[in-house]
Amino acid sequence: MIEDTISTAEVRRYYDRLGARLGWAELFEARAKRGSLDLLDVSPGQTVLNVGVGIGQEQARLRAAVSPGGLAVGVDISSVMLDLTRLRTDAPTCQADARHLPFRTASFDRLLAAYFFDLIPVSEFRPLLVEFRRVLKPGCPLVLVSLTEGVNRSSRLVVALWKMIYRISPVWCGGCRPVELARLLYNVGFNRVERAVVVQWGVPSEVIVATGTIA
Repeated sequence: MIEDTISTAEVRRYYDRLGARLGWAELFEARAKRGSLDLLDVSPGQTVLNVGVGIGQEQARLRAAVSPGGLAVGVDISSVMLDLTRLRTDAPTCQADARHLPFRTASFDRLLAAYFFDLIPVSEFRPLLVEFRRVLKPGCPLVLVSLTEGVNRSSRLVVALWKMIYRISPVWCGGCRPVELARLLYNVGFNRVERAVVVQWGVPSEVIVATGTIA
């Protein structure tokens, strides 16, 4: 696994500049994202945190799923992504660093982070997962979606080409590179970790659902 990626400031600049054009990524992300929302199993009245809102498609679906009486909150470091999400949905959003979420302990029934960790240095995985567990209510699940290693011939070829381009310039890949998170989730206190890999147009995404240990 490639350990380092571009800086937080570079990520912010990249996605601010990309704006609505991020929608093209749905060509290889849409199936994994749909699966992640199914696994999240959101119900009316729940509170849900979406870390890394993108252009707001998932936020709109989460807002609809928690209604009536629930709350879907989105956070992102990109002001442009937050603006696009506000245009798509009336759900509350805030610009924040996910390592220090501005929410009280045990605030949320569900947490989603789609195509987030593949932008993050490996050294920050553990503190981020600890922070995610902090804001989740005990025994409640999170779902993570990330670019990951290939599982068949086509996806292994795509990942090999991706890594080749990444080594030339991580910025050309938006800082994204394949990661694997399941083992680390156990190490920070999550249990019942389930992992599947979804391949769309040769691009492999890992979809993980995990539940925090009840204290």
